[in-house]
Amino acid sequence: GDFFARNMPKKDWTAPWMQGITHVVLVHRLREVIAQVAFTRFESIGADINGELPEDDLSLKVKPAALARDAEWLPAIENRGEGVFLVFDATKIEAWAQQPAVLARAKVLQRGFAEWLKGHPGSKRTFPGTPYYMLHTFAHLLMTAISLDCGYPGSSLRERIYALDTPPGGKRHFGVLIYTASTDAEGTLGGLVEAARRISFFVHKALDLAGLCANDPICAHHAPGELDHAPLHGAACHGCVLVPETSCEQRNELLDRALVVSTVEQCGAEFFSVP
Repeated sequence: GDFFARNMPKKDWTAPWMQGITHVVLVHRLREVIAQVAFTRFESIGADINGELPEDDLSLKVKPAALARDAEWLPAIENRGEGVFLVFDATKIEAWAQQPAVLARAKVLQRGFAEWLKGHPGSKRTFPGTPYYMLHTFAHLLMTAISLDCGYPGSSLRERIYALDTPPGGKRHFGVLIYTASTDAEGTLGGLVEAARRISFFVHKALDLAGLCANDPICAHHAPGELDHAPLHGAACHGCVLVPETSCEQRNELLDRALVVSTVEQCGAEFFSVP
């Protein structure tokens, strides 16, 4: 069918640095549908962290033009692919987000977000919170770690971050999907799933690489502020966590590796501990 996935036994991937992850799911087959819904000129409109497109983006003064006056169908393509889905422990993430060092880091990132809003009046974008920053940065690090081993170039891997709001009477859910998909058979050759069978190795490799950037200490000590060229970044640059923009769901924004691992700044806000 269009979708087939299997839960990987915990004994096959458990490790000390994987304590925040509860499930690893090997996605052998998936289907991605991409539809064109409108036209924009000069600037594009990006989806929010829930994958929803706004009707317009006042921050860029962009209003999409409809494909037709009475559109009854949309042009679309189907991509077939594979991936790996990591489910995170919501209780541990929420407890981590309330730690004093993480709350202090959140204030730093919020200041940068507020500066970005000053330059984009009318934007409906809201601060996504430290859990999204952490999961998004982790996804970039993991894509970089496995891209050379799985047989796909880095630009072929993509992410989907799940940091869903708390439903009434329920709890938040957190997860990261790394996948590849194309219109032919190249997206289903099994290289990514095969690499995911050694997910603990690649997670450790990703965390190890994130600890030190080629642009440190400048990158690690970056704090977004007024007139900053990267107000939506914490410790993040092209030397560590930025990936090809076709791979990122947020145009290489909302990233901070200090929330993932300890950097040379040692602010104490990291979620993972690497032995």
